[in-house]
Amino acid sequence: MIHLRKIFPPAGWRSFLLCGLMLFFAGCASAPLKQARSDFYGGRLDRATQTLAEPSDVSKRDRLLFFMERGVILHHAGRYEESIAALLEASALIKDQERISAAEQAGSMVTTEWITEYKGEYAERLLVHTYLMMGFLLADRPESALVEAKQALEIFNAFPKATARDHFTRALIAHCFEINGEINGAYIEYKKLAEQMADPAPVADKLASIAGRLGFYDDVETWRQYLEPAEIGPEQPMDAELVLFVGQGRGPIKIPRNIVLPPSIRFSFATYEDRTRYFYQPAVTIASKAGPVRMVTTNLGAVLKDSLNERLTRILVKETARAAAKEVIAQQIDDPLVEALVRVAFFLMEEPDTRAWETLPAYLTMVRIPVGGAGHELAVRISGEYGGTVRLPPVNIIPHRRFYHYSVRDGFAETPGDAAAP
Repeated sequence: MIHLRKIFPPAGWRSFLLCGLMLFFAGCASAPLKQARSDFYGGRLDRATQTLAEPSDVSKRDRLLFFMERGVILHHAGRYEESIAALLEASALIKDQERISAAEQAGSMVTTEWITEYKGEYAERLLVHTYLMMGFLLADRPESALVEAKQALEIFNAFPKATARDHFTRALIAHCFEINGEINGAYIEYKKLAEQMADPAPVADKLASIAGRLGFYDDVETWRQYLEPAEIGPEQPMDAELVLFVGQGRGPIKIPRNIVLPPSIRFSFATYEDRTRYFYQPAVTIASKAGPVRMVTTNLGAVLKDSLNERLTRILVKETARAAAKEVIAQQIDDPLVEALVRVAFFLMEEPDTRAWETLPAYLTMVRIPVGGAGHELAVRISGEYGGTVRLPPVNIIPHRRFYHYSVRDGFAETPGDAAAP
């Protein structure tokens, strides 16, 4: 058993508390992160990327947030290769962080989680691969997108409850298998998605088509029942498929919650609070020959809350242990005045870790549009609090190229009519 007197001798209380408070205030969210987020949502994307130019711009404890925030900002600035580089750094750091620092964890037992490296919620770790898949597809690197899809599957398998409602990422994984010609994998992932969705109609066409190619004729009939009558019959193959990645609104943020018990015991924890309250289904206008528009949407707020709740038991156990350790330390102090000061300091330091990936959208929607002919003009209406119409550059269909990818986003003050180029 560890004796706290041996770790923190009475003569060192003042120094310990001073260091603890310094660590606490140093651990609060880095100013560059706050500024970059403000610039991003203000439409100043270039300034946001300049604010987060180098990892050394933020504390080591916030290094993962640096790479995640920078990756999303660059993505929506249309700088996909730079976004990919930042998010690959985030992915590598997550793997490195699996080796927990014993000293760091011991220190947080009597101070605060703010002194530890931010390791990301399970859903945030998954979304790193989600944005990497999108980035690689937009950069015309489908093989690399498939590598990320397989890594995303590992997170789905490791944390099924925390990630189950991320339909967008599951659809993106299936798409990565499909675009690389791995139709068995595509069928498996589309089928998993269909089983998770309340209505499988948005992916029934894919399942019916791939089932036919695989010779699963009974499955073809199963999935066709979800299609409109006009869609059943001899296939009229389109020349290509437009795939849009639509981000809407502002993702949730973490806010502090507290439970206070006498004489000075404070339990603190974080919860997510939504910043975008309503979802408006994107409306696509295309002035040319096109098939049915199909959409798969993820409410990122719901997924992030599921992810945090998955850790809730572990969080509460650690909070209870921390409160007990602090109470033991306070009771070991003979001087009543010093004890009171220590209790006040402990109370103030018991601040929940509210760090989070704050440039994420509230909703992610994959929009699929089969098209025929050579050229297409496309507009996407994203209604709501930060809504508007985004007009994409003309789409010119190239022979033997099946898929065309675009990324659009609202939630920040982008110049009307602008869109990220494919």
